[in-house]
Amino acid sequence: MDILDPLFIAYLNKNILKSSEQLDLNICSTPDSPFMDVNIIKQTNRTYRIVGMLTIAAYHPDQMEESPDEELKKKNLTPRKKVQLDDTDPITLRWLENGWIMKEIRFKKDEKTVESMNYRMGYRFHCFMENQIQKKKHAIHQEIQKWNESAASLEYNLEQEVFCNNKKGVQTLVILINQSFDQEHEGIEVSPLFPDRWSVEKRLKFLHFVVAFLQLAFYKTNFDWKEIGASYYQEIGGSKEFDLYKEEFISQLEDWAQCPVDSLGLTSLGRITPLYFSGQIVGRFSTYHFGPVHALTDLAIDEEEYSTKATTLWLVENRAILTRIAAEKGFLKETNSLVLCVDGHLRTSHRRCIQQLLKSGSVDQVIIWSDYDPDGLQISKELYTAISQFGSLFIKWITHKYEVISNWQQYEQYMLALLKHQKVEQEQVLGGVNDWKTWIAH
Repeated sequence: MDILDPLFIAYLNKNILKSSEQLDLNICSTPDSPFMDVNIIKQTNRTYRIVGMLTIAAYHPDQMEESPDEELKKKNLTPRKKVQLDDTDPITLRWLENGWIMKEIRFKKDEKTVESMNYRMGYRFHCFMENQIQKKKHAIHQEIQKWNESAASLEYNLEQEVFCNNKKGVQTLVILINQSFDQEHEGIEVSPLFPDRWSVEKRLKFLHFVVAFLQLAFYKTNFDWKEIGASYYQEIGGSKEFDLYKEEFISQLEDWAQCPVDSLGLTSLGRITPLYFSGQIVGRFSTYHFGPVHALTDLAIDEEEYSTKATTLWLVENRAILTRIAAEKGFLKETNSLVLCVDGHLRTSHRRCIQQLLKSGSVDQVIIWSDYDPDGLQISKELYTAISQFGSLFIKWITHKYEVISNWQQYEQYMLALLKHQKVEQEQVLGGVNDWKTWIAH
C-alpha cells in the first residue's frame, strides 16, 4: 500500500486516528519485508510523542490476492470496528500481508508499553467492499431496467378481455405493477407494497414473478407453477427461477390481488387455506349456527359474501383459544359473539372474510387476542390494520394479565416493554367465562 496515497491517508484520518493525532510518514522499512510500521504521533511546537503504531502491508501487487476469503468476510469488519485475532496464526499474517487488515497498537505514556492491540479493516479491504457495493447497485439498476422492459411489454388496458376467472384480481395486479414501474433502486427499497424484511433483490424478483404471472393470466384460463418461470425466462432452468420463494411469492401475490391464486388461473398447487371459526355466519350458499367449530375455505370466501348478526367479533391467533371458547356451551350465543382463528398468520382470505363480516354492520366491538411474542405483535398489527378502516368499531386487546387495552399505540408499547423480559403463549392465558364476559363488558 502506498502510504503517501492521499485517499489512504484520508481513510486513516477518518477511521483510525483520534483528535490531534497524525502519522509519521518518515518510514524506514526493509525492501523485502511484507509489512511497514507507521507511528501514530501527537506533535506540538514543544513535544513529540508516539502514541501508537500501525502495521500495514507493503504493496507488492504481483504477490497479493485479488479478493478476501470467506472466513474474513464473516468477521463483518467495518472501518471503525476493532477485532482480536491470533498474532501467531498464519491466516492472520496472510490477511495482514495482503492488506485486508491492519494492526493497531496503542502505547501507554512511556511510548513503549503496549496498552492495547487490535486489528482493523485494511484500506484495501475497504476499497474491495465499496467496489462490491457499487457492482451490486449497478446489477440492481440493470435488473430494474430489465424488469421495466418486461412490464412495459404487457400492453394491457383495464377494458380488454382476460381469460382467467377473476378479472378484478388481474386489474388490481396491473395497477400495482404500474405503481412500481420506472422506480429507481431507492424507491423499490422503501416501497410499502412489499414486506419490510425483503431485500431489494427479492423485491425485484417478485416484480418479475408478477409480470410472468400476468403474461399467462391474460391469455390462459389455467396454468401451473412451472409454466410461470418457463414461459417468462424461456431458457433451460427457467421453470425453477421462482421455486426458492414459492410460498412467499404466492402469498404476497394473493395479498396484492386480494383473491386466491386459484381464481387467477394457477392450478395444481393442491392447496386449500381454511379459516376456522365458531358462531353465526350467513352466506349466499351456506349458513352456520352457534355450536361446534366450522371452517371456511379461501375458495369459498372468494365466491361468497358472508355476513353475521354477532355484535362481538373475537380475532384470535391460536386454535386452542377457539376450541376452548367454542366448548363453553351457550357462551357465544349468550354474548352474541363470533370467534375467528387466523391460525398463526393473517392470510388474504382471512382479511377478506373479516372485512365482509364487518361490512354487515352488526359488529360493534372487536377483541384481538394473540401470543405475547414478536410474531403475536405482528399478527395484532396486521389485524388492526385490516379492521381500522371501520371507524365506528370499538377495538380491544387482551394483555397477559387479563387486562383490556383499547388503543393500538398503548398496546404496542405494552408489548415492546413485555418482550424485553419475557414471552407468553396465548394458551397460557386462557381465562374463563367470567374473564371473557368482563372483557366484553369493559
